[in-house]
Amino acid sequence: MLILAIETTGKLASAALLKGSQVCEAVNHTDYSHLQEIVPMIDRLLKENSIVPAQLDAIAVSRGPGSFTGVRIGMATAKGLAQVWNKPVIEVPTLASFAFGVYDWLPQGERLLFCPLFDARRNQVYSGVYEPLNGSAVIEDRAVDADEQMADLKTFFTTCHYDRVVFFGDGIKPCLEKLEALGIPYLLALEEDRYQKASSAARLAARLYEAGDVKDCYTCAPEYLRQAEAERKLKEKC
Repeated sequence: MLILAIETTGKLASAALLKGSQVCEAVNHTDYSHLQEIVPMIDRLLKENSIVPAQLDAIAVSRGPGSFTGVRIGMATAKGLAQVWNKPVIEVPTLASFAFGVYDWLPQGERLLFCPLFDARRNQVYSGVYEPLNGSAVIEDRAVDADEQMADLKTFFTTCHYDRVVFFGDGIKPCLEKLEALGIPYLLALEEDRYQKASSAARLAARLYEAGDVKDCYTCAPEYLRQAEAERKLKEKC
């Protein structure tokens, strides 16, 4: 299995190649330069690994939620490459991809929950809650009031006997006071693993590919979870 994964939903774009269980990743370290950088990054990644497009089994793309512009760039890039190279597309749920990262700083022997938090502004977050060993969602992805998400997380945590919650995402800092007030044990992901990564998206993409969960360049679509701010204001005016 050889999958190219594209991640542009956060401030840093990245691309990854998954071959079997091995993942090779390239990350651009200039904030929000996805439009200029993602295609050259993919080209370099393929050349450095002596891969030609014909060898790829599929193209995976982190579908959102996240930055609206970033989600669109990633999806448009995946669609374009899939059409030119005649490859299927794997839509990777961005929040779920954190459950498929490799983290050597995690405590051993504990029953953990993963909770990515993306800052959606207006005291809202994009969030879901996952078990890291199997990637199953215990609270589904949603755009929700941050206080409501914290309350639901605490209820689930205390009734299902987990040891700790691990938080990811750019919503950690805006929600830090809420996290401290939760009253349950938690851990903040290290800075280098806190944000979206193509390598994590690639690992989840492999599972989706094996399950036959693929689309073509015409049917794949982004997942925003809510309207863009400009669209919301326009609708209010109407």
